[in-house]
Amino acid sequence: GMRFVSQRRNVLIGGTARRRRHRVPDMSPASTTLAAGAEVLAPGAITMVVPYTPGGTTDLLARRVAQGMSERLKRPVVVENRPGAGTAIAASTVARAPADGRTLLVASNATLAINQHLGIKLGYAPEDSFDCVSLLATVPNVVVTRPDARWRSLADVVASSKAGQPASYGSMGTWTSTQIAMEVLAQTTGAPLTHVPYKGSAPALVDLMGGHVDVVVDTLVATLPHLREGKLRALAVLSARRADSAPEIPTAKESSGRDIDIYSWFGLVVPKGTPPAVIAALHDAAAAAVNAPALRKDLGPLGVDLVGSSPRAFGDFVKGQQRMYSEIISTHKLQLN
Repeated sequence: GMRFVSQRRNVLIGGTARRRRHRVPDMSPASTTLAAGAEVLAPGAITMVVPYTPGGTTDLLARRVAQGMSERLKRPVVVENRPGAGTAIAASTVARAPADGRTLLVASNATLAINQHLGIKLGYAPEDSFDCVSLLATVPNVVVTRPDARWRSLADVVASSKAGQPASYGSMGTWTSTQIAMEVLAQTTGAPLTHVPYKGSAPALVDLMGGHVDVVVDTLVATLPHLREGKLRALAVLSARRADSAPEIPTAKESSGRDIDIYSWFGLVVPKGTPPAVIAALHDAAAAAVNAPALRKDLGPLGVDLVGSSPRAFGDFVKGQQRMYSEIISTHKLQLN
């Protein structure tokens, strides 16, 4: 089968290298001290637009990063929730904002790498509307089942499906990374898996526990509390590397023999044409916020892998993810509905 090579390792290596570099004065022109950074920005509050409802993990991450950036940039950073249309409402709002560093978007894999394949009018261009600031975090997708289920691995799910008992899987909805990852598993193994889309974690996990669906693929964040209580059992993370917060869960390759590296990610972008010095100032504040020990201590154990990459590393990562999703969708002729 096709091998989808992870971009993530480079980003993380970049992250550690960058943190080390901050301890010595960086004389490169891109570097701005935080004090100088605050002066580079146009005066006034910054708005961080979040394409999700308040209360979820992405919203929590955004609020904590906004708070950290506000302290460093000496001005309010206000979170504005604009959910809807698979992040496109928020994205189109920010795409049209002035490119002065005062409007940020928390963009996801849907925003920048999946939505362009939906065949709908978005109101923004995933490849051209934004400049990258920093990859904030990645969140693994995990396949979970009931504790008493007969499967011990993804290979078992595949084998029983091919032997005439097609497994049903609940996803977080059509055209999400959770569905795309499972369709790759189905097509690379030839297993007839039945897709059952849900409008979120709660209804999917209720149906799983009630025996109405065989497995669910969801974020590690949503499933970890249930896994820790023993209400669910994990078969695999759909990533090339094990999760920091749940290292006992095998990878897709370890559990199925197939290379799958499809996870959720969230990063800060600004309208295209924002001056590089402004992007550098925003990045410095965002990376410092993400690397703050208190934020790592609070969010790390929840299933969030914190990153805080440079603008260039995030830009390269996004291009790699855009290539990966278009390759998957065209290679597998995914009819996602």
